[in-house]
Amino acid sequence: MNDDGDSHFAYDPSKNANLKGRRRFKADLEDMQIMSAAGYTMKGLRLSNIEAGEDDGSFNAAIEDTRGKAILTANFLVSDTSEYPKSHSLFCHSLDPDLSSRLEAIVESVVEQPARPIKEAIDSFFGSVAGAIAPKAPIYVKSDSEGEDSGEESETYDYDDMDDDLGAASSEPKAVLSLLQANFIDAVASSYKPGFTRISGGDDFILSVSIPVIALASSLIPPRALTAWDRRLLSTSNQHLVLLISGFRGIYPIIQSDGTYTEDAQRFSATLSFKVGLSPQYKPGYEQTREAVRKHGLIITDAEDELEKQAELEKEQEYWDDEEAEYVEPVVEVVEEEPEDPTRFDKFSLSHSMESLLDQSFLKVVQYRRKFGLGWAGAEVLHSETEKHQRKPEDVLQAMKKAIDDADKEESRLGRTLALPHDPLAGLGRNEPINLPLTAFSYLIRRLTLCTKYCIVCHNKLNTDYEALKPYVCDSKLCSYQYFTMNRGPSLEYEIVHNTKTVDLLVSLAYCAASEGALDDPLPIGLGLRVPHPGPLPAGAYIAPRRLNPPLPHGADPSAEAQTTNALEIGPDGLVDFDQLSIPEMRAAISKQIDALPSIEAMKKHLQKKVRAGKSKPKLREMNTSLLPAAWLIFRWVVCSCTALIEEIISGNELIEDLDPNWRQFRLSVGAPDAEAKFKTAVQAATGTSSNAKTYPVLYAFHGSPLRNWHSIVRHGLWYRSVANGRAFGDGVYLAKDAMTSMGTYASGTRTAWKNSQSNPTNCVALAEVVNLPEKFVSSNPHFVVADTTWIMCRYLLIKGSSLDPVGENPSSKTLVKSPGLRYVQIDPKQKTTVAQKPIQIPDPDFQLESLLHQRQAEVIEPSYDDEDMVIFNLDPNAESQSQSKGKGREQQSNGYGDAMDVDDDDADYRLPPAPKPKAPVVVEKPADDWKHDSDYVERALENLMLPPFESSPGASMALQKELRAMLREQDAARSFRELGWYMPPELVGDNLYRWVVEMHSFDPDIPIAKDMKREKINSIIFEIRFPPTYPIAPPFFRIITPRFLPFIHGGGGHVTGGGSICMDLLTSNGWLPSYNIPAVLMQIKLAISNLDPRPARLAKNWQTPYSVSESLAGFKRAASTHGWTVPDGLDRLVR
Repeated sequence: MNDDGDSHFAYDPSKNANLKGRRRFKADLEDMQIMSAAGYTMKGLRLSNIEAGEDDGSFNAAIEDTRGKAILTANFLVSDTSEYPKSHSLFCHSLDPDLSSRLEAIVESVVEQPARPIKEAIDSFFGSVAGAIAPKAPIYVKSDSEGEDSGEESETYDYDDMDDDLGAASSEPKAVLSLLQANFIDAVASSYKPGFTRISGGDDFILSVSIPVIALASSLIPPRALTAWDRRLLSTSNQHLVLLISGFRGIYPIIQSDGTYTEDAQRFSATLSFKVGLSPQYKPGYEQTREAVRKHGLIITDAEDELEKQAELEKEQEYWDDEEAEYVEPVVEVVEEEPEDPTRFDKFSLSHSMESLLDQSFLKVVQYRRKFGLGWAGAEVLHSETEKHQRKPEDVLQAMKKAIDDADKEESRLGRTLALPHDPLAGLGRNEPINLPLTAFSYLIRRLTLCTKYCIVCHNKLNTDYEALKPYVCDSKLCSYQYFTMNRGPSLEYEIVHNTKTVDLLVSLAYCAASEGALDDPLPIGLGLRVPHPGPLPAGAYIAPRRLNPPLPHGADPSAEAQTTNALEIGPDGLVDFDQLSIPEMRAAISKQIDALPSIEAMKKHLQKKVRAGKSKPKLREMNTSLLPAAWLIFRWVVCSCTALIEEIISGNELIEDLDPNWRQFRLSVGAPDAEAKFKTAVQAATGTSSNAKTYPVLYAFHGSPLRNWHSIVRHGLWYRSVANGRAFGDGVYLAKDAMTSMGTYASGTRTAWKNSQSNPTNCVALAEVVNLPEKFVSSNPHFVVADTTWIMCRYLLIKGSSLDPVGENPSSKTLVKSPGLRYVQIDPKQKTTVAQKPIQIPDPDFQLESLLHQRQAEVIEPSYDDEDMVIFNLDPNAESQSQSKGKGREQQSNGYGDAMDVDDDDADYRLPPAPKPKAPVVVEKPADDWKHDSDYVERALENLMLPPFESSPGASMALQKELRAMLREQDAARSFRELGWYMPPELVGDNLYRWVVEMHSFDPDIPIAKDMKREKINSIIFEIRFPPTYPIAPPFFRIITPRFLPFIHGGGGHVTGGGSICMDLLTSNGWLPSYNIPAVLMQIKLAISNLDPRPARLAKNWQTPYSVSESLAGFKRAASTHGWTVPDGLDRLVR
């Protein structure tokens, strides 16, 4: 068999393509077993054996070299075979006890690789292993007996220890930094700010490229578009758009001139990853950068979360118990929010879409450009069609040559009228290297500039003659499904935090529309919603549960919507398919699910909670796990289906003057994709036919409508499908010249309100621009009646609500002082817009935008590069850092750490040098008053300790060695033991890795358990931790040895069972993950013991009596049975 992986068994990648899930996994594994038996070899390594593992979805693979020497035995585990081969995660651990750090790093990196079939995963793994065990370049040392003129050459080959850092010795610092310097200089020449962040403790790094947002607004993207996409883009000073590029694995350059990964990148399984966000500086801080590119977070529920949930339940119970009692103003809960950090990295509304585009398409598009000589647009079409039809790109190019060329020509024409960023690949020679950071950032800026022309999910060009105000989805049902159900559109969490009042208003309008029978197409169909059946409905609109006898919409036919309960099959979950309900039933289901949602302000506080480093950010669904998934999906649909720009006006420069302050003012741009384009066309046509319209292109008028209609109006604009208040002056949209007509008559109030609304809107009026051709209206006196709805564009939304403060009294409002020189819209004196017959003044919207731009431009500060970046910029490429060695054209140079190394002159790929590592562990001197370890106390507690576990495995031993080293390093590096909270006595680290003894100490002195321990002079709680042979796949067993706690049935608490084990699901098969580390678990246990709910932990009267192993096991099993948790397999053997 050759080195490309061929064998007597002809592998056909499409053979099992028709299979999915577990069947595909088994078929692929069987094929690999056949290939292994036939002698599968790749990269000089042989797959000596591959077999199914003990667990479902697992398999073991043994690798040896061509001489039969064992190299590595690994166990692979597919997270969920039902998601194989496209959406699963692949975990790996080695069964070998003495694994080098290089191979260990490769094993650990498997989980970071994208989902792929077994064959591809094995091939990638082989390449990485082969690269790690390959001999490094030999160091040539002149023999002592060899003179300068000796005609013979003596070579001494020095192979470094395999436990060195992965790839560190094959680095070429000068060459790598010189290449980075050239790339950085090119980026600066394009007005971008490049940055370099080294990942400490290794040779990996992250690159960044940024540009001030104000620079985008000045030259590339219209400012009004930026504010519509995300108002923070311009409302915050010194904001930078930042692209973070990670996944280099210490390799640079990582791609070749054709856009494919280099051999070194493939060998070490390097995969680029992109993150897009905002930062006040040209690059985020070190910790913020690490957090941004982190792929995993701690998702366990800790004692803090339990405390919060318990408090919420108690509040809710008090509400229902005291429903009839006199209302008392609730105490405002102060939630500790994330502090403002000048080095932060924040996501914005388009971050997720741009990241998925870069991760999924960028490199492929670059490769097609380089291979076929295409532009960005043509390469994107080729990539899209290749993916869609699953054909070779050459075949697609041949079949669609004209369409692909037309796409490039269209973008070329577009570039004459629209500013597009510099294209680094244009004119680049076929064999010239690609400047990766510059090319990636230029592509990002291009797609941001054109984002409204592309689907936000599939990223394909929209086939429309108009542009949406905000990026949206194409007409594909799959894109719509992903947009709402998979959070592929704008971040709902972001909208809640930064546009809280708008979200509250949207939900309130949707609830009113659903409750009063006005909610109509489009409805949230096709999202897989499962809801309770709303039950039999009376004739007419759905009766909201919170009001009595609502009137039917005026003019509606009661018999038209009379419905009885459909004969739908109710599933085992007690729910029905939403899509099968009638429209009145859909409205009822929507209103009920919205009513179950918490308030938007509560959601905001939840999302802004401060979390400790490494823990996952709060998720919305964690607020109330009893809510149906349908409630959250309907909420997402309500918010994300609205592409209008709705923003409360809080600046005095933008407020319409002389309006009743009880009406809050919102800026409104209707989000119907074609509405704005059609309105502009109508205005331009009017200016060409009327001299008055040429001077005053538009007039302003008010439109009032019942609140239930505004869910539709803000999405589609004004229309007149149904008669609501008569048609005395003809058919069309009625608009009033005086605000009081709309506010007092047509904007009828509502008594149906979402119970958790903060604004509680009751009345709603729009101030609209209308094409100034009143002579062509259906009627122009006393009201305007306009038949052509494309002539109307809503610009302001006026809201009156029972919970809204008057303008000027809102605590969040800014000063209402007018800026000098404020401009106003010129209103046609023949068609004055009035309030109670007094003319109003409407600020020119362009004035505020211009003022904002001037303010941002004045705040621009040219940032200084940090020391890490200056090392690259200050590098002298001509400096002498190499000394010529005799023979074979090799150069010997310093690697930066006092050691010599040889590198080929023509080597094209280099590894970045690692940061210097300390020669010995750093032990931090502890404070004098720190917690002290009492060895006598611990030894007495361990006198009757049972024998350690007798079962072991190579994989578990390797994992435990690594975990033990990390524990002791963290303990030595801690500033104080009191701050650390636990202590592992080094003298008790024996020959058996499978049993640890750890002390837990330094509890909050104010909690009962700490007071009990102080009273009894107990230094610490002593734990025994026993590890199974399947660790880290299976969880360890934690039990307290001493002191004894008061049992729960006698009034104790703290999540400690009656036998001294810990009652937490993360220590069971249900909650444990292999990625958990012991210090994090100890912290969770400490928080659980400190938890005062439902009852605080206390010491028992016989606290001196140690727990036995048997009662710990019995207590653990009782707790697991009570909560429905799964006890880990082999637990009885572990503790016997």
